[in-house]
Amino acid sequence: MLRKMLKYDIKAMAQTFLPFYAVILIMSVLNSIFINFDWLYGIVGGSTILVGLFIALGVTTLVLIVTQFYKNVLGDQGYLTNTLPVSVDTIICSKLISAALWICLSGIVAMIVGFILLCSVSPLTFSDVWQAASSLFGQIFDAIFAVLGGEFQILFVLLWILLMVLIVLAAIANDILHFYCAMSCSQLRPFSKNRIAASFIAYIIINIPLSVLTGLVFSCMALVSDRFQNFFAGLAPETLFTVALFTVAAIFVAMDILLYLPTRYILKNKLNLE
Repeated sequence: MLRKMLKYDIKAMAQTFLPFYAVILIMSVLNSIFINFDWLYGIVGGSTILVGLFIALGVTTLVLIVTQFYKNVLGDQGYLTNTLPVSVDTIICSKLISAALWICLSGIVAMIVGFILLCSVSPLTFSDVWQAASSLFGQIFDAIFAVLGGEFQILFVLLWILLMVLIVLAAIANDILHFYCAMSCSQLRPFSKNRIAASFIAYIIINIPLSVLTGLVFSCMALVSDRFQNFFAGLAPETLFTVALFTVAAIFVAMDILLYLPTRYILKNKLNLE
């Protein structure tokens, strides 16, 4: 059932995002042409439009993430959504995965646009830039392998990549769940009279203990590293870096759980669509 709900959520948001992506990519190609022909008015106008499109994309992404969850779960469409034979976990996960997917796709589009503009301002051709980038990444991996050495060097690199991807995804999920938790808190009785204003207030209130908790965690990590400095100094660099990445990933995942659990509890036990 998660697959069916995810398909519906992705399709609903694709109607807005795909045209945005197409316009941004077309505008980046046109701006690249303006740069190649040294047309000043075209460059200024194209760059202004492109910046405006990216700002609009960022605002649209935030608005869609908020409105899709609010309308489909907490608004008028919530009657239909919550009568489906699915669990609360399925509903939350479907919204969370679809929102994270479109955020990642927006980042990929931004990188493609940057690559197109880089090729236009550089005297190098597309193939030259691609070869230079490939050579740079090859040199980076060669340097990493040279530092690590041994038969487990590839496993370390793969583990680092996996942990970095996990950190990025957990950070994105943290921001999304922050919105979901704040909007869910508007269902509670003291805040249910004005749910939109309550969502903004809840967002700020939730952010305070999360910020304090994050500061305490990193402060404790600093104290532990100072206390056991000799122990950490004896670890190999690759092991120390792996521990650092794993710790950061664990912190983000723990924060996601802290935001997910109250959201799940409210939607399951305190949901009031009246």
